[in-house]
Formats: sequence, structure tokens, C-alpha cells
Amino acid sequence: MASRLSFAILAAFLVAAPEVAVAQVAGGDVTLKVPLNLTKLSADLVKVRVSCTLQSTALRTSDAQGQETNRAFVTSEVPVSNGQVVTTLTLVFSKFTLINPAGVTAIYACSLGGTDKTGAGSVFNDSNPFLPFRVTPTPANLTGTFTW
Repeated sequence: MASRLSFAILAAFLVAAPEVAVAQVAGGDVTLKVPLNLTKLSADLVKVRVSCTLQSTALRTSDAQGQETNRAFVTSEVPVSNGQVVTTLTLVFSKFTLINPAGVTAIYACSLGGTDKTGAGSVFNDSNPFLPFRVTPTPANLTGTFTW
């Protein structure tokens, strides 16, 4: 059973930066506001998840293994109620440092998925072999860029 999906996404950025660029500065916060309007979802879905990546050559953070990387990740979940999710998620990237950020581009990408009653998780698309995650049309990833 394929579900119909209405997916709208907006991104707003708040970047705290000092007036004078220095070699290394605290990263501040990057905030994405993601309005969701998802209807006719499978009754087996219990959560909707938005997962985002922020990447920039000016960004420094540590990955799960403690290795330095130029990518930061953030995920947020909301419960599904009566087969729908209508809300705005706020996702905040806050644990990073910037190295010479002035004029450097950052790229963000977000995907949409969920968790079913069994605890299994997957991304939403129109050909997912797991029916609770099969939605039509396949939601496009949110992608974009900004300059520090």
C-alpha cells in the first residue's frame, strides 16, 4: 500500500559570527526550520524522522570515532498521529568550530524517513520494499548552500 505524501520544506539559517574574521572561531548555531505536512501515512509508522548533514571546508567537528571531519549531522523525530504529521521541526547544528569561515560556502542536505511499530527505520520513497516506508511521490531531499 503506497501512501500519499505532501512534503514542504523551508530552511532558515542563523549563523553567529564575530565582526572580525579570525583563524578559529566558535561555530555558533545553524538552524534549519522544516515544516512538515505529511498525510495518509501507513498506520504502522510511529515516527517521522528528518536527518540533515552540514558540510563545509571551514567547519570542524569530531565524528563518532573521534576523527576530525568537516561534516556535522543532526536528526529530529516527531510522532505520527492518526497517519499524519503536521508541524515545523527545528534542527540545530551547534557543536562545531569554524576555521577561516569568511566567504566559504556550506552545503546542507536533509532526508525524510521514519520508524515503524517494530522499531525498524528507513527512508521514504515510492519503491521501498518495506510498505510502511513506501510513499508516493518520493520526497526530494532538501539541499542548498549558504556562505558563512
